[in-house]
Amino acid sequence: MDLNVLTSKYGYWYVFKKVSMGMAIALALSAGSAVAATASNDTGTITFHGMVSNTTCKVSLDQKIDQSGNDFDVTLDTVSVADFGTTALGTTSTLGQKKFNLALTGCDTATVAKASAQFNSWAGSSSTEGGLLVPPANAQGAAKNVNLVLSNDGNTKTDLVKIDQTNNTQQATVDTSGAAKLYYKVAYTQGQGWDQTTNPVSAGTVQAQVAFTMMYE
Repeated sequence: MDLNVLTSKYGYWYVFKKVSMGMAIALALSAGSAVAATASNDTGTITFHGMVSNTTCKVSLDQKIDQSGNDFDVTLDTVSVADFGTTALGTTSTLGQKKFNLALTGCDTATVAKASAQFNSWAGSSSTEGGLLVPPANAQGAAKNVNLVLSNDGNTKTDLVKIDQTNNTQQATVDTSGAAKLYYKVAYTQGQGWDQTTNPVSAGTVQAQVAFTMMYE
């Protein structure tokens, strides 16, 4: 047997084998890269929220235009424990009363003719069955056994505004300039558990919140 021929044969086989293994490795790496590329393509969704309304009015408290958004403050007069007296003041209380109005301007008179407001307790405040506003009981330094009574005070209505209930509240007519006013008054009254002897009013701060929703016709 010719040694050169054998060497040539086996040399050729060896080279072929080496090339074949290299192609296999290259194919494996290529497949792995394709899997990795697919796995890195994360997907997701984005939801955009918005609204187009034709019933928007600008709301201000007592026509003060320097307030932040639609978040307002009403400060009642300071009263003493003795001012609550010895009998229940009830829903007609005027103790520490403060009057205010929600003024509407810039209403679209083509779509808005009348406006009213619905009130619901907010931020830890609550309400009684009769619709009185109850401040959070766990607030530091809070007065004890004090509720607030909110009432209509204009547009032919002077009755109680029942918090957290659907009311027949006052309705203001939007004038030709796109303006209207809703009038209210708020006062202190005793809490539902009040008793002059066994569970009286105690001194402290009174702070309660309501959220209002404007309704247009």
